[in-house]
Amino acid sequence: MRILLLNPPWPGTGIGTRSQNRIIKKRADKYLQYPILMGYSAARLKGGGHEVVYLDSILDNLDYEQTTGKIKEFNPDVIFVETVTPSINHDYQYFRELKEKTGAKIVVSGPHVTYLGGKAIEECAAIDAIIKADYDTRILEVVENLDNPAKLREIKAIAFRHKDKIVDTGPKYFFPDLDKLPFPDRETIPLNRYGEAFYNKLPFTNMLTTRGCPNNCNYCITANIMEGVKWRERSIENVIEEIKELVGKYGVKEINLDDATFNVRRERVLEFCEALKKNKLKILWICNARVDNIDPEMLKAMRSAGCKMIRYGVESADEEILRYMNKNITLDQVRRAFYLTKKAGILALGGFMFGFPLETKETVEKTIQFMKEIRPDMIQASIPMPYPGTRMFEQAQRANQLIFEHWEEFDMTKGPVVKMKGLQREDLKSILARVYREFYLRPGFVWQTIWHIRRPSDIPRIWRGAVSMLK
Repeated sequence: MRILLLNPPWPGTGIGTRSQNRIIKKRADKYLQYPILMGYSAARLKGGGHEVVYLDSILDNLDYEQTTGKIKEFNPDVIFVETVTPSINHDYQYFRELKEKTGAKIVVSGPHVTYLGGKAIEECAAIDAIIKADYDTRILEVVENLDNPAKLREIKAIAFRHKDKIVDTGPKYFFPDLDKLPFPDRETIPLNRYGEAFYNKLPFTNMLTTRGCPNNCNYCITANIMEGVKWRERSIENVIEEIKELVGKYGVKEINLDDATFNVRRERVLEFCEALKKNKLKILWICNARVDNIDPEMLKAMRSAGCKMIRYGVESADEEILRYMNKNITLDQVRRAFYLTKKAGILALGGFMFGFPLETKETVEKTIQFMKEIRPDMIQASIPMPYPGTRMFEQAQRANQLIFEHWEEFDMTKGPVVKMKGLQREDLKSILARVYREFYLRPGFVWQTIWHIRRPSDIPRIWRGAVSMLK
């Protein structure tokens, strides 16, 4: 079977981000993350004996007409797309066009259609099947049985059309044994075409060593929709084998461990660091971590094993807002984590969100001042989005706080789609601009940055990161 994995065009200004993104937005630069679940999907499909091609219209600057031309050249039997809330209406329209012009079966996944389930097929009749949540674990079984409804009914957490009726096989399903999955196919989807602004060394790529997040913040796509709250870990042996492949086969020098929360289990972090050193894998790496499960011994081990940066989700300095989002951290834990991380010689990035329903001018000011107090090496500021399927969406819906007309508005840099207690919608963009301006342009940041330069490649990395954030 000929199968096309597609990242379709996304009209309008900016570069749309779909795959493997917790911050879904249009951006001005082209630092697109490696589509890791697409990579896993390609590996499983090729392992099943199918011919697989990946087409990234956004990365290749292809419009709809050019994309359709490329698709016709390949003549696929099945087209698979990962879609997201702000692109969904554009994608629906294009699915209809693809169905008419190619006749291919269309299979779709992503957070928006995971929430909608069979309703998405009602909204767009061109869709043949939907795979909910982490789709790579069932994509092979779905595409091989698109003409066998009896077999499709046996596959968990999908929806499909059969005899003008929509069959939904149940809620989200999360594959338990991640070691049984093949490594992502970085031949079909070359890793050198993707990256982040924060890299020091190339080649650079992403990895997942776990899936799921037990912390369950109310806005999080990962925990609420795509990966679930049950934390599933790969064995350290399995992770190390993939890193060996990345280093030996592709020459990778830096890896973003894009687990939602890398430090869920302290012993596993220490085991991972020891395994890197034992296998003499001298790479740089980045991870996402919680501030409430960090300590000097862990940080020392991480630093000695090549960890260059930890991204912490701080979100707000207002305790009422932190309770609303179910963050379950304290400001003292944040202070301690940033102090210890920088003391250990690891860069600390702080993620902040402005625009929760309880947001006021006072809470914004409190968060900005706290941000300056803890002195992160870098920041990431965004607007929280109550994506359909998250508890934040349900809470806002019940409280009659949703204020949007089109799904396209669910862009984490454009403006809030919920009413705020003490701010107007138009205030938020200027607040984000102010946050970046006050943080990156203050004299103290310049000296702090110079002080923390540890390698020559830090200088271009700092410049790329600042430019990317400001865009």
